[in-house]
Formats: sequence, structure tokens, C-alpha cells
Amino acid sequence: MWLQEPTKINDAIRFLGTHELCFYLVQGDDAMIIGGGMSHATPSLDEQLNQLGLDSLSVKYLVLTHSHFDHCGALPYFRARFPQLQVLGSSSAAEILSKPKVVDYNARMNDSAADQVGMEHQCATICDRTQDLFIDRAVLDGERLDLGNGVIAEFYEVPGHSKCCLATYLPCCKALFPTDTMPHPVKDWRRLSFPSAQYDYSSYVASLRRLNTFEVAVLGLDHHGVLLNEQATEFLRLGLERALSFRSHVLERYAATQDIDCVAGEVTDEALPMVGLPFISEELMFIITRAMVKSIVSA
Repeated sequence: MWLQEPTKINDAIRFLGTHELCFYLVQGDDAMIIGGGMSHATPSLDEQLNQLGLDSLSVKYLVLTHSHFDHCGALPYFRARFPQLQVLGSSSAAEILSKPKVVDYNARMNDSAADQVGMEHQCATICDRTQDLFIDRAVLDGERLDLGNGVIAEFYEVPGHSKCCLATYLPCCKALFPTDTMPHPVKDWRRLSFPSAQYDYSSYVASLRRLNTFEVAVLGLDHHGVLLNEQATEFLRLGLERALSFRSHVLERYAATQDIDCVAGEVTDEALPMVGLPFISEELMFIITRAMVKSIVSA
């Protein structure tokens, strides 16, 4: 089953946010949110959290899955709503978000996206809240966090999409949150978009292989929803298959053209309609794709 809109998944997990920008509320004795999203998702989040009746002290942790602009824009909202919140992330993400240029860029991209969808007056201006875009505590690969009531979260570094990607696994319900370290579903869950591995393609494939070793009944993506049961396992397999076939395709096209920009342009034209994220422009898609193609042909 592919859950495309926010809903309760099981007694421990709720899918929040929107189809495009997914967040997950994990509840043991303590509560944790997975995902930092974008500012224009916060009106939906606010309504959903109000319906759940969570008080200001109920959520103690937030997992920042990686440092890209579309994964940290809701931090100011969460920090204001949950004052004791501790934001967790990889050490690489903590380092990246300590750089003013990165934080300023992430803030500008969030404000631009909010304006693009006509929600600039319904959410915070992130350029005024850049002091909130940081990680409180870096977690180690394999580190575990006990939320109580049998709910333990495990954290695993899965670089490739970015240097700082962090996956979360809940053994109690076999739930894996792989962040953007795999392609996303397009229309039909069996049809996957192109990979997005602008940091390093070899690391991306290695991380996909690692994710395929987990026993998974719930696969919570950062974009486009949740896969359940057999489809979750199959989707992980398809993600690795898609990454390997895409690498072969890029190498074939580069052998024919000997031009990275040409191959990146071809992929951008095909990939952009599949992405389904309005804040990814053609220009940004080309930058992402070119980095990925260069990583493949340089390996």
C-alpha cells in the first residue's frame, strides 16, 4: 500500500505534513519528529498537531534528515512550538549548517518557495529566523535513542544524495525513514523517478545497498508518502535497481557524447516533470543532475 496523504500509520507513527513534504511523529513515552521540511508546510502541520492535542512539552526530539533547504525550513516553527526540542542530525549536517552562507541560502529558498505557492503570509519568514537553523546534537552512525514504551530509534549515515544524510529505523515496527537516499515514486509506486545523488554516486549506491539489508514493513519517505509491507521491501529493491540502471544509462550517453552538460541536459528534460516538487526549478534540476552525472563519469 502507498499512503500518499497524512494519516495514522500505527500506534507509534503518524504521517504529518503534505504529500510533497512529509514529516513523521514517533511516539513512545517521549515523542520525536522525523523531518525538517519547508516553511510553507507549517500551516498544515499546525492544524494536524492541534488536532492531536500535543502540548508544548510533549515533543523532545526532531531528526533533521539532511541539511538541504527543503529539509530544514520548518525548524523555526518546531522550535517555537516545542521549546525544549533537541534537533538531532549527523555530524556532517551539523558542520554544514554552521556555515552562514548555507543557512542564508536555505532561508532564501524557503521564503521563495512560500512566495511561489502563495503562502508567504501564512508562515514565518525564514530569513528572519536563520538563528534557528542548526543542529543541537550530532548522533553517531548506529546510535540508539530510547523513547520509552518499547520505541527505540536507531540512526544510520547514508550519504550520497548529500554528504550528511541520516536514516532512522524503528525496530519495534520495522519502520525505516531513508530520507532522500533513494528515488521517489511517480504516479504509480512501481514507477520511480531518477536518483538524486549530487554528492557522490558510489556512496549513494552503497547506501542503497545498506538500506536494503533492513527488515522493513513501513518505509517513510521525505517526499511523496509511505510504502507499507511487501511494497516497502519491493520499493527498496526497485530503488537500488533504478540507481544501477541509471548509472549504466549515463555512462552509455557520455560514451556517445563525451559531454557532461549534454547528458545532464537530457536527464533534466526527462527528470523535471517526474520530480513533482514545485520548488525544484529547471535551473536547480540541471545543477543537481550535472553534479550527479559528473560523479558517475568520474568514478
